[in-house]
Amino acid sequence: MGHPNKRHLKIIYWLFYRFVGSPYAEELMGDLEEIYEERLMSKGKRYASLMFWLDALHLMIGFSSFRDFKSKNNQLALLKNYLKISQRNILKYKFYSAINVVGLAIGICMTMLIAIHVRNELSYDTSYPKHQLIYRLASTNYAAKPPIMGLEFKEKIPEVEEVARLFAFEPKVLSYEKEDLLVERPFLADHSIIELFDLQFIEGNEGDALTKPSSIILTESIANRLFKPGEKRIGEVVDFDDGWRQTVTGIIEDFPRNTHLKLETISSMERTYIGQDTDRGWAALSIYVLFKSDEAVKRAEEKLMDFQIQFFDGMASDEDIKKHIEETGEYLELHPLTDIHLHSHRNKEIETNSNVMFVYILAALAGFILLVVSINFINLYVAQTLNRIREIGLRKILGAYRLQLIFQFFSEAFLLVFLSGILALLLAYLTLPFYNDLALIPISIHQLLSIQNLTGLGVLILMVGLLTGGFPALYLSKLHALQSVSGSGLQLGGKLPFRTTMVAFQFFISVCMLSATLIINEQMDFIETKDMGFSKEEVIAVQLHKELKLEAILYPEKIKSELKKHPQIQSVSYSSHLIGKRFSLEPTYLESSPEHHVPTKYLVADQDLLETMDVEIISGSVNTDINSRQFLINETAARLFQRENIIGETIVNSWLPKKGEVSGIVKDFHYASLHNQVEPLVIEISDNSNAQYYLMVRLNTKEITSGIATIEKALLDIVPEALITPLIIDEQMELSYRAENSMFSIFKFFSSIIILLACIGLFALFAFIVQARTKEMGIRKTLGASLTQLISVLSRSYAIILLIAAALAVPLTHLYASRWLNSFAFSVSPSWATYLLPGTLVLFLAMIAVISQAFKVAKINPAESLRSE
Repeated sequence: MGHPNKRHLKIIYWLFYRFVGSPYAEELMGDLEEIYEERLMSKGKRYASLMFWLDALHLMIGFSSFRDFKSKNNQLALLKNYLKISQRNILKYKFYSAINVVGLAIGICMTMLIAIHVRNELSYDTSYPKHQLIYRLASTNYAAKPPIMGLEFKEKIPEVEEVARLFAFEPKVLSYEKEDLLVERPFLADHSIIELFDLQFIEGNEGDALTKPSSIILTESIANRLFKPGEKRIGEVVDFDDGWRQTVTGIIEDFPRNTHLKLETISSMERTYIGQDTDRGWAALSIYVLFKSDEAVKRAEEKLMDFQIQFFDGMASDEDIKKHIEETGEYLELHPLTDIHLHSHRNKEIETNSNVMFVYILAALAGFILLVVSINFINLYVAQTLNRIREIGLRKILGAYRLQLIFQFFSEAFLLVFLSGILALLLAYLTLPFYNDLALIPISIHQLLSIQNLTGLGVLILMVGLLTGGFPALYLSKLHALQSVSGSGLQLGGKLPFRTTMVAFQFFISVCMLSATLIINEQMDFIETKDMGFSKEEVIAVQLHKELKLEAILYPEKIKSELKKHPQIQSVSYSSHLIGKRFSLEPTYLESSPEHHVPTKYLVADQDLLETMDVEIISGSVNTDINSRQFLINETAARLFQRENIIGETIVNSWLPKKGEVSGIVKDFHYASLHNQVEPLVIEISDNSNAQYYLMVRLNTKEITSGIATIEKALLDIVPEALITPLIIDEQMELSYRAENSMFSIFKFFSSIIILLACIGLFALFAFIVQARTKEMGIRKTLGASLTQLISVLSRSYAIILLIAAALAVPLTHLYASRWLNSFAFSVSPSWATYLLPGTLVLFLAMIAVISQAFKVAKINPAESLRSE
């Protein structure tokens, strides 16, 4: 009989033992040799050897595939077994599992909403394709600059690709045929704005739009409201309420929500008096610059000081200009477009911006919430697994590997976290409208269910699962089998157990949150109750549009007298600007000192404004007998003009130009928010209602709604077709604190939730701890320990650690609260009670949770306690 080559046999034997295994290798090799001998006799050696190799490979591949299949089936069966055990454990500890799932779901829900909020804030103005190369030319304190500055900057700085200037109007009424529409944000702009911000045209030709005088671009939403469906829009003539007729040359997509440029209409700056103004002191409009490259930006920044000096050349010597810049601190700056929303709080911003500090606070808040619920999860999960420590020991004795135990723990943790994630998504969907109202932002369902957010949720579930399941999985699985069965060796950190440290950290966060909430509340109460120098309550402003504006120009006293006939109305006056919004900044000087210019806020009003707004005159008076122009100035302006007796001096407004006598000095009042010091103010007293855009009405009643109804009826009786837009001054002032109010609402809500979750987590954890020490308490009671002593033994260590946590929270909260309060020119000084009260309250709530469980076990009969294990 023949045999295959011995070298070949050794190779095949080795492969069989490697892939098939010793139980089958000898039997299969024997079969292969028998078949080889039969083929050798009938077909010859070459054919028999070839087929021997092919049969051997076929058997090895077949057995290897079968083993893999069997292994996968075993793993699948093992996974099913793990899930069954996890399900049983969840059902066994229903109460604690529910606390874990619901608590973690609330935390993930909040974290998800805050993450979307933060992402919206950080993505402001990033939707423009060239946003990385767009900057705003501004100065240290002023966002707006003179119109001529933009033109000269483009001319003298070769690194500039394009410049676009934007001027924001007050709200205007836009009319087409018989349709009237109030436009809240009408703007004037250069044609270059189209290229700079890559405006997307729906109708019209971007090459022609805004190139001719009196041409206008409408956003899609404004066009759809103004025109009927199917109507021709390009080439149609629309009218603003000031009589400015314009031709529609383009319809563009609406500006995105997350931009500070929420323009609704854009009128051409071509040949307008604003676009052609050459005054170098009039901070009128915003200047946006597109650079050629990042290197071009750096080179342009190096030239800013020289450009600033050249710009004011002729007004004074270079040395005097430098000295003035250093004294005032008004340096020109290039401000990145994407930094404006969070980092710019200059005068004359296009809109009230947010603050990057709020974004940091929100991000930290999300992290705190996630930490609190994760700590709860870890503590409760560890406590649950400690009750199964003997089960773990028995599994090890029966041959379970550590890796299998780790996988078991992780599968249980991930099952709970996955359930929490699904519940969190449902909670976020249900609470989205509430959060939008709370945070004053428009998060949409589309954002919530976006691929980006769902991916983030998946990553969050993975991270929380690894964090919460990792500790018990890695720690408990490494215990020796005998330690596990006996229950020894379970101390988690010596004198300061890990879980106790985590509980302390929870309450540290809770005290910080509650202290911050109280401080914010104090500051907002201060803002609400501070004497602003005028009475903002019960004052209604009505913006004058179209027919009502014309009536006010022709018959100003008629409107005032008709309104005053109503007993609910105390006083009526006209004003060029709305208190609480930005005033015009105009250069003024005393005729006797023309070299000393003082940039002042400028307001035009009639004689009754002081009575209507309850502003106090501290020197001089309003002269009702003279026909010449007269000015009132505030105390700050009087100091800056550097005259001991300024009454009777002549003030010149160098921009208009206008001049008139100073007839009185009014007490400083806060016509802007408390973020800023009171700036110099000049009030021109004039009966020229053509320059006045608001009707200011003081009510005699606190019934604001009925008062507004009275005003509207009275005005409609005078001008039946009038478009009336009443504004409550108190509410307009509050808009300056929009970000603070939003943060306060968020802190109130989330600090309550965090404290509640921390207390619930401590309550559930201590219930487990008390249960584990039931036998010990029975022994202590048998030996004569009193009820008070038992409660003290159980709660003393937690009371100390929570007290330390509360104490550590005070300096940290004080540090960050002080930084926030420094953003206000006028702020409160929090008392020590503000810091001590939160710690006392949180400690009290925590000890109620602890003592209630301690009292429960201390009351158990010792005989029952000793039988409990």
